[in-house]
Amino acid sequence: MFLTDSLDNKEFQREVQILKNLHHRHLISLFAVCTESTPYYIITELMAKGSLLKFLRGPEGQNQDIASLIDMAIQVADGMSYLEERKSIHRDLAARNVLVGENYICKVADFGLARIIKEPFYISEDKKIPYKWSAPEAISHGKFSNKSDVWSFGVLLYEIITYGGIPYPG
Repeated sequence: MFLTDSLDNKEFQREVQILKNLHHRHLISLFAVCTESTPYYIITELMAKGSLLKFLRGPEGQNQDIASLIDMAIQVADGMSYLEERKSIHRDLAARNVLVGENYICKVADFGLARIIKEPFYISEDKKIPYKWSAPEAISHGKFSNKSDVWSFGVLLYEIITYGGIPYPG
């Protein structure tokens, strides 16, 4: 379940609409939305092990072998491939936005910055972007695409292989 009092109503509705139309084994599933009064809630399936970032930094994550880490990366890639097929971009792919469930099933979550694109790219003037995970063209020109999601996936791979290490330390 996600609390969304920091989003304005338009952003909240956009995230809900995107989640309603995405159904894949490696994307978080939307169960319900509560909008009777603020704060609004997005209710999703339970992913008991929490975010991939916290999982990797914890004792259970630290004990994962390389094959398990690669499997987690493959699951995220599978979910992201589905997004690309659906002409969607995530724009905030990072270990903090991937959830881990039983049997180490990983699902991409947090679609607050996601967009459905009709053109090959999406232009945004929003300066509130996750810089360490963003492609150079996204940082310099606000230009997001499936290719910028691939860049973010590369940074996510670094997070996975370093058991939750911080990208570009120092």
